[in-house]
Amino acid sequence: MASDYLRGEILQPIEKKRIKAAREFVKLVDGRFGARVELDEKELYIKVKPGPDVTVDSVLKLREMIKAIALGFTPEQALELENDEYTLVVIDLKEYTDKPNHLRRIKGRIIGEEGRARRTIEYLAEVHMVVGDNYVAILGKMEDVEIARRAVEMLIEGKKHNTVYKFIQGAKGRGS
Repeated sequence: MASDYLRGEILQPIEKKRIKAAREFVKLVDGRFGARVELDEKELYIKVKPGPDVTVDSVLKLREMIKAIALGFTPEQALELENDEYTLVVIDLKEYTDKPNHLRRIKGRIIGEEGRARRTIEYLAEVHMVVGDNYVAILGKMEDVEIARRAVEMLIEGKKHNTVYKFIQGAKGRGS
């Protein structure tokens, strides 16, 4: 018997620009984890109604997947969180600066020219990344996410891109 914690509905707010991905995600997971998953397009949220046989693990995984959708990952990327080896980490860029122009500069360093830095980190660390208005979200295997998180922090600290890429390659080399 599941605890009362699992009986309540879970509501995850979603931005209008994420509706298409949310719609696709809901189709993929509704009923799959012992829970009903619905999208309220008017109120802009995804709703999870746990069923009688739902497990704590299922509810927590669904919550993480829905959070990934809300952050901007694709439904396919969010579903990777079904695997216990995968995790989602969000870096709040506002923790590193309170000045809007610094925030823009930091995001620019992380994204790079035409998205090159972000793509290079994703490729080298073998993760998915989303750079939002005030955050960087990283999804992948736990050890890879940790490497990517550290790489992003190095860029925030002002380290050169090449130094960061060498760090990732070294860390991945030790890991395999």
